[in-house]
Amino acid sequence: MGRIAVYLEKPFYSFSNKFISGILFNIFTVFTISVIFSAISCIFINISALLSYVFFLYILTSFLSAGGLRYESLKIYNLLEDGGIKAARKNLPSLAGRDSENLNSSEISRAVVESVSENTGDGIGSVIFYFSAGLILGLILKPAINYTGAAEIVFFGVLSAVIYKSINLLDSLVGYKSEKYEKFGKFSARLDDAANYIPFRLTSFFMLLSVIILSFTLNKSKKRYYPADGLRSWIRFRKSHPSPNGGQLESITAGALKIKLGGVNYYGGVESKRPVIGFENYEPAGEESIIDAVIIMELTSILLIIFYAATLICIISFKLF
Repeated sequence: MGRIAVYLEKPFYSFSNKFISGILFNIFTVFTISVIFSAISCIFINISALLSYVFFLYILTSFLSAGGLRYESLKIYNLLEDGGIKAARKNLPSLAGRDSENLNSSEISRAVVESVSENTGDGIGSVIFYFSAGLILGLILKPAINYTGAAEIVFFGVLSAVIYKSINLLDSLVGYKSEKYEKFGKFSARLDDAANYIPFRLTSFFMLLSVIILSFTLNKSKKRYYPADGLRSWIRFRKSHPSPNGGQLESITAGALKIKLGGVNYYGGVESKRPVIGFENYEPAGEESIIDAVIIMELTSILLIIFYAATLICIISFKLF
């Protein structure tokens, strides 16, 4: 998907009107990726339903970032624990795109926590949301299209996730306020904001719920999670983020762990000042904050899967479609 987007960017960027060319680039890229996926899916479904399920599972699991987030976060945590701050700085770009050459241990930890929090939304919550929405669409269209197998219904679910991840990918590629992409990537950035609007807010509810659960299960030996602060921080700081969605989750994490997120970052040597997320009495992020953020991400992921699975089961059981 990334290669397709990079290949198509050059001819579209050559247009004189960068905003219009950015719109055309986004639409054509998403359409191309969707057509290629649909063609491959059609071939697999006609060969074998089992083969198509394997293909769909591969695509869907490659979109879900829980495993990758956990692996990369814990790798940086272990490096910081062992005093390998230079190696931690070198590995940080796998999670966060900011300049890392001069970051101290706390700033690296903050970057990891912010990345884990935001990616709980677009790497997990939104993917499951659009997969579930696609499955429901497949159920709605079943009488009209008159297909008999379940593979076709699953196809609609994965296609919906493919379209979402294409939109999300284009935002990560061109959705920057740099001189090159400010106009060309504006549509991609706004479309990604719109696509994530509902899923992020649903995810924030389950992140709050996960903090409540963790406060009862993991706070017995040591006070680690603060659900009341998570709610207060969400109410106060959820809009204190350049993205209309990112603050939804970062604010909960900041309150739940009583740490400060946001602040000054550097991208390509250019300073970027963001509002601080967190109350005055909160501490800077530390190495242990990484572990706690990963645990919140994992439990939130489990709760999201349970919720969407239960919703789909209810729809099928009551034959709503």
